[in-house]
Amino acid sequence: MTVAPLRETDYSPFLRTDFTDDEAWQALLDEVGDDWVTVMEDPGHQGLSVAELLALVPDGSRYPVLVVADDVTFSSAERPLLLIDVNEEPGRTFRAVPDAFQSAIGNLSIANLGFDDYLRSLDDSGVYRISDRQRQALAALQSASGPSTGTSQVRVLGPGASRARLGRPTQSAQSAQPARPARAAQPKKPSSPPES
Repeated sequence: MTVAPLRETDYSPFLRTDFTDDEAWQALLDEVGDDWVTVMEDPGHQGLSVAELLALVPDGSRYPVLVVADDVTFSSAERPLLLIDVNEEPGRTFRAVPDAFQSAIGNLSIANLGFDDYLRSLDDSGVYRISDRQRQALAALQSASGPSTGTSQVRVLGPGASRARLGRPTQSAQSAQPARPARAAQPKKPSSPPES
């Protein structure tokens, strides 16, 4: 059976190659969401290897990776997704657990980090996970930037956002912030003591 090439998208394809449990697939989709990916559910992808999946990538594709929910994903309690390098060195892979997946796919999509960065960050089992230190930093960031209502003010970069807008508050956020007092100019200190 001939499988059609993947359609071109602005985001990385999220493919299903194991069709044994529809409920598990839906639960996985609910958990990881669809930011940075385009879900492509095609029974023709059943059991395809990394090489066979890469052969479906259209020439000149813009997406950096393929994301795959395969038999390993569904047979493991952690449900690690397979990420396949499409651009740098096609065919290299690593796995990411769902709670670390959005970080990985987002950074790869905007080229903030490359595939090599993630290969160096894998744990002993070859899986990318967010460390306890990263979790603590995220929690601290959320608590420090959240208003008294308890609602988080941490902005997450989603599809369609541009790098130019990263870190820049919106006009409404700017007007809601109190003005900072101007700092008095400080005299320059001499770099060496004056001669007497």
